[in-house]
Amino acid sequence: MSETRTLPLAQALPGMLLAAPVLDAGGNVLLPAALTLTENHIESLHRRGIATLAISTPAEPVDIARKREELRARVMHIFRHTVDDPGSQALLHAVLAFRQEQLK
Repeated sequence: MSETRTLPLAQALPGMLLAAPVLDAGGNVLLPAALTLTENHIESLHRRGIATLAISTPAEPVDIARKREELRARVMHIFRHTVDDPGSQALLHAVLAFRQEQLK
């Protein structure tokens, strides 16, 4: 799980991860999302007049743990009336696994 923030190009550093594609004025993709920036990428974007980038920043472990617990509490609330039903257990575990996978 990561968070996205907008950063001026002047503050971009090699090794940062793009959260969204970088587009030129015509809507053409200059750099794809999930690309790790290099010094050459940053220089090229500067020459093309790109002002800002959407950067992915990893979430803090405490935030991840809090979101996982909130997610678990929500799913348990949804299944509160059927938690002891053996047939519902498989579905409960599948929903929990699916939701936790979405946090990554």
